[in-house]
Amino acid sequence: MTEYVVGKVGDIAPGTAVAVKAGPRTIAVFRVGDAFYAISNVCPHKGASLCDGEIVVEDGLVRCPWHHWNWRLEDGTLESDPRQRVRTYQVTVDGDELILTVGRDQGSGAHA
Repeated sequence: MTEYVVGKVGDIAPGTAVAVKAGPRTIAVFRVGDAFYAISNVCPHKGASLCDGEIVVEDGLVRCPWHHWNWRLEDGTLESDPRQRVRTYQVTVDGDELILTVGRDQGSGAHA
């Protein structure tokens, strides 16, 4: 597993997201209240940038900006078909730093 410092807590306002680089990957990091979630930034449907999607805070979803597919931030599953998913990553808070953990078998995201 590899850890990346991807920013500071204050860099992401509640209800927003940013795209970060973690090695060769581009990952979307979302802030919902005081919780952080990280998923692949690429919608598998047509490749849209998920960090540009609408965050549906009350449902814990991000809506793809191109075709409105809803992805659950907690586990990366597609709302309408949980058999489909995007990769999730663990985000932890250490002091004021956001640490993203990338591992080979990473499947579900944790949040701080």
